[in-house]
Amino acid sequence: MRITVLGSGTAAPNPRRGAPGCLVEAGREIVLVDCGAGTLDRLLRAGGDPNGIDRVIFTHHHPDHFGEIGHLLFAARLPRHGRRKPLTVAGSGPLLAALRAYRQPFGHWLVPDNFSLTLHDLDQEPLAGEGVRISGYAVDHIPASRALRLEEESGAVLALSGDTDLCDGVVAAARNADLFVCEASFPEGGKKAGHLVPSEAGALARRAGARSLLLNHFYPECDEVDMAQPAAAAFGGPVALAEDGMVVDVIPAAREAAG
Repeated sequence: MRITVLGSGTAAPNPRRGAPGCLVEAGREIVLVDCGAGTLDRLLRAGGDPNGIDRVIFTHHHPDHFGEIGHLLFAARLPRHGRRKPLTVAGSGPLLAALRAYRQPFGHWLVPDNFSLTLHDLDQEPLAGEGVRISGYAVDHIPASRALRLEEESGAVLALSGDTDLCDGVVAAARNADLFVCEASFPEGGKKAGHLVPSEAGALARRAGARSLLLNHFYPECDEVDMAQPAAAAFGGPVALAEDGMVVDVIPAAREAAG
């Protein structure tokens, strides 16, 4: 399993960090998690292909995570440059309701032409892909928010918090994960409801028994301070800070031990 960070920032414009989005290669699937402004351009720069994506999974539908879905669906219809392979878009039930409402004003321009589109409700059942299973866990942000857990047939487990406050749902999603990608939107002392500071992200990773922690979703003020140290102190395990373009291999514990 491999994750490429396409956007490590937030809704705040930041020349260093794009809006949220990451590409996950898991099993025989290419999965895009969230799709904020500029995600498709950064995907191309990372060597990816929007038409090669098998699944788009959303943590929630705030604009910084959701804003480029219209671009993706519109571009997919282009006669020469559009897609042919099927596409699945997944998220919570409330998120899919928001997606249906979003598409209505655009009429046929966001309706698939040369490919099939499936909407999958993670609240009804996990998404069973080719060699990977994707589950959603309700977290404390907005009603549509879900942390994601990707379990690969190799044994690798990746968890992504999405936007969240302290809650049991995100701990369940990250239980024994090989890599836990967790938001830390604000520095210590800058706590905002519905988001985490680094020490809280570290505490969640420790509760979950995650093996490693990748902090993500940084407002610009996070770049002025040490975000890793408070998280590492609370976690007790390895901590890294996400950067746009970062590539991380997610290796299951059994394979790492054997190697």
